[in-house]
Amino acid sequence: MLKLPLNCYDESGRILPPKWYYWLCGFLCIDWLVFVLSLASREHTTELLSFFYPSRSGLIVSLVTSMPILTSLVLVSQRERLWKKSWLKWSSAIMPLLVLGTSGLISAQLYHLFIEHWRFEWVSAIRITGAVLCIYVFLKSRHLHYMRNDWLAL
Repeated sequence: MLKLPLNCYDESGRILPPKWYYWLCGFLCIDWLVFVLSLASREHTTELLSFFYPSRSGLIVSLVTSMPILTSLVLVSQRERLWKKSWLKWSSAIMPLLVLGTSGLISAQLYHLFIEHWRFEWVSAIRITGAVLCIYVFLKSRHLHYMRNDWLAL
């Protein structure tokens, strides 16, 4: 008896990460996307970065705090290569990395609000609410729980 629908498994019978996992990680790593896209335009890099991040420290804090989420995303996307090299223990670090990174992003947004003297900003409100919902989804997802246990059993 399968725990999940058949389309949630790969050819080897291992549970695949859910599609929404990539979307949530993309939402949480939006700072990296903005950074990379601003670097793609060489003439306007400083203008784009100053538009999204008026203070340079805000960009650095956002990039550093989202690093665990980016690491988790890279680990999951490179799982086949890691399994071929017989590296199996990394899969137990996925959930702690997600929770640590998301908590860091919440802390960074609260720090930004503190610097702005708690002035309401829609971007900060959406990011904090989204991050709290992401932590809830990550911790309560049966799919991620089954996936982690399946990958640990390799």
